[in-house]
Amino acid sequence: MLNAGIDISGLKKMEQALLNIGKEIGAKKATGIMTSAIKDGAIKYQQGMQRNAPESDFARVVKTKGGQKVDIRPGFLKSRIKVRASTNRSGATTRRFSKGVVSLVRVGVFKVPYVVQVEYGTNKHKAQPFIRQAFSKRTNQVVVVINRGLAKRIDLAQRRIAKKYK
Repeated sequence: MLNAGIDISGLKKMEQALLNIGKEIGAKKATGIMTSAIKDGAIKYQQGMQRNAPESDFARVVKTKGGQKVDIRPGFLKSRIKVRASTNRSGATTRRFSKGVVSLVRVGVFKVPYVVQVEYGTNKHKAQPFIRQAFSKRTNQVVVVINRGLAKRIDLAQRRIAKKYK
């Protein structure tokens, strides 16, 4: 699996605002705000992958080395490109969340056994790097979407808090 992460630096004001909101409305809702903003950015990666993912011209059945039969239909690969997000509401270290991880957003091709062969190629087929290409071309757009979404959600939460105390 291709693991890629984005570190967004220079967000001290947003981080402090999230911490303040977390004190007021609860840490669970504050982490939900962050997860939803990151998920919006991940959708940009998903769109880039779906746009460039190769599509077969005809349906066929392929037998894997393990003896399983895989049905390859036109558009199947594109249909399996998804965004999955989860929030560590308990704050504990678990199998999914390592120490210090609050939000986990994954973008990729899920449950397609041949995606590595498509992405990196084989000795018979050349590589069609649609995943790496989406990450390299869209990272700046994703950072902007996350920043704007986070700022918008923080502003809305601050307004709700201000209304409550008027």
